[in-house]
Amino acid sequence: MKDSTNIKMQLLDKYGDASCMESVDFCRAAYRFITEEDDAATPSTEQHDIVSAPAHVQAIDLGLPSGTLWADRNVGAKSPEDYGAFFSWGNTEPLYPVNSGNDWGDDDDVFAEECAFTEDNYKKTEGYKLKGDIDISHDAARINMGEPWLMPTSEQFQELYDNCTWIRKTINGMNGYLVTSKINGNSIFFACAGYCYGASLYLRGSYGYYWSSTYYSATNARYLSFSSSSVSPQSYSSRRYGFSVRAVQKLPKK
Repeated sequence: MKDSTNIKMQLLDKYGDASCMESVDFCRAAYRFITEEDDAATPSTEQHDIVSAPAHVQAIDLGLPSGTLWADRNVGAKSPEDYGAFFSWGNTEPLYPVNSGNDWGDDDDVFAEECAFTEDNYKKTEGYKLKGDIDISHDAARINMGEPWLMPTSEQFQELYDNCTWIRKTINGMNGYLVTSKINGNSIFFACAGYCYGASLYLRGSYGYYWSSTYYSATNARYLSFSSSSVSPQSYSSRRYGFSVRAVQKLPKK
């Protein structure tokens, strides 16, 4: 069907809300129905070496009141605009899609079947057992990047939102938000890495989803979300989804 991109954006603009995963899933299903595309993805069994490079990660001082320093890239990312790894909430194993495909996921944009972000798979993980905020042993930033890195809390996301300007920007072909401090002018970039559901990656290049360490309920947790037109630092949704993680640390005391 022609003009599929236009159909996609109309659905997102009218019904999609990055802070409500149900609305995003509805848009995806509606798009598949309208364009008569097959929604089934063929999982891949290709294995990947999991390598993070904490030595290359910079801690950016944005002059925030709490003294929080923000990493310049996602956990598992090779550059500030790279998507990096995806995690279900409370789990530390970094997972990567096999290849990059279109904004809504396709047969090349998949994870191994046993690693798929599903309710049944999530129930087998340690993250599923958590009944409060993420501790160090379940912290994707600390386990993959080492001390002193941690996942941000929802309060730290709110502080970042309140004290920075958020401008939609494309860097090296990657869409996202340039987040610039109102206090000292320093900046970090958040890529629109999309989210993982089942064995596929969706909405890459359009939406961004970043886990906090903050518990919300037995099934949900807090996260930062953004679309082409809005940013929400206090969203919450199912813990089984695969989201990005951006690490933080505290400014050393003098």
